[in-house]
Amino acid sequence: MWLQGSSPIKALANQTFYPYTDMLLHDMGEDLADGRPDFLADGNEWKTRPLWGIGLQFLVNGHTEFLHDGRAKNVTEAILWHGGEAKDTKEKFKQLSKKDREDLLEFINSI
Repeated sequence: MWLQGSSPIKALANQTFYPYTDMLLHDMGEDLADGRPDFLADGNEWKTRPLWGIGLQFLVNGHTEFLHDGRAKNVTEAILWHGGEAKDTKEKFKQLSKKDREDLLEFINSI
């Protein structure tokens, strides 16, 4: 997905960027459920956070806590906490070779 649009800063107008998100609600499974509906999301659903800038998490925020409640201490833990719609993807991540997991995490942290 890409976004393009206007900006009050002329140099930034009509720039294309890739936020690495589908901006949709997804069922994350019972392990992440907090049981608190929020507008259109039920207690098992969250909107996909853009991965754009995720590698700057520590520099900007001083921590690498992820997920809605900060329970994941890094990207790997965040992936492994997923269930629901992401369960198959989590399982595929777990089956990657060590090198492929490292390469994937390096890519994610470079976004």
